[in-house]
Amino acid sequence: MESLQKTKSRIRAVKNIGQITKAMEVVAATKMRKSQEVALRSRPYAFKALELLSVLAKHAEIKTDLMTKRDIKKTLLVIVTSDRGLAGSFNSQVLRVADSFLKSYDVTSYKLQVVPVGKKAISYVGKKKLDSVESFYGFGDFIEPSETFHLSDKIISWFLSGQWGRVMTISTHFRSTLKQEVLLRQVLPVDLEKIQKTISEIIPEHGKFSGIHDTRYTIQDASTDYLFEPTPKELVESLIDHLVRMQIYHLVLEANASEHSARMVAMKTASDNAKELSEKLNLEYNKARQAGITKELIEITSAVNTLQ
Repeated sequence: MESLQKTKSRIRAVKNIGQITKAMEVVAATKMRKSQEVALRSRPYAFKALELLSVLAKHAEIKTDLMTKRDIKKTLLVIVTSDRGLAGSFNSQVLRVADSFLKSYDVTSYKLQVVPVGKKAISYVGKKKLDSVESFYGFGDFIEPSETFHLSDKIISWFLSGQWGRVMTISTHFRSTLKQEVLLRQVLPVDLEKIQKTISEIIPEHGKFSGIHDTRYTIQDASTDYLFEPTPKELVESLIDHLVRMQIYHLVLEANASEHSARMVAMKTASDNAKELSEKLNLEYNKARQAGITKELIEITSAVNTLQ
């Protein structure tokens, strides 16, 4: 059995850790609520943007460069993680999907380059010795669309230059406070079937936008006629470019909300564990002190009996 002094020192250390994790839990909960609010506010726009993109792809005869299918022998993979740790399994889940993708990808026949977003993704790419084109981090907790434009500008310009045949993303989608799902999606070239899949994937499980059959977010009938102003070519090219940028922005935004949710849950679990361990150590300390007192009383009683 440990000494009373050592047990007391452990209790003090556990309580200090518990206070730290409790404070981090409160901070993470505040950021989580704000991030969720921003993500949920932007979600209706994302629904309509993706729906409009699908309508344009279905009805417009003009095919832009961003919609042109190419040889997929050259792939750009964008991995979105957090800059900080202490977020439970948030980053490990993303990197696990990345590992699975890399295992199924034939690097000998197909070229693969990576754009890590977040310091954890940058570290992962370095350890795996992957071919990194450029890295991004420091988007912040509550980002504005303009803050991600330098990322989307790079991706779009690289694709238009013919450097890659497709652009894939691995990011975390926020479904609820206790559930975040990692999704592998193709951003470029713009594809109608993949847009429909994206729309179905981002439907939340609960809340105002949980109705997957809501007519507000369904693809319009192909028989509907549309008039384009200005010319269809100018309109389609500008809208496709803008909507792809907003799709990338939404990926980062949802990853932020998922990160803070995962961190809040992890810190709450750590606080609960610290409290449980502290109670257990207090019980051990009291038992040891009681045993010490009982031993001293027995020694005193024995000494008195001996003197008599």
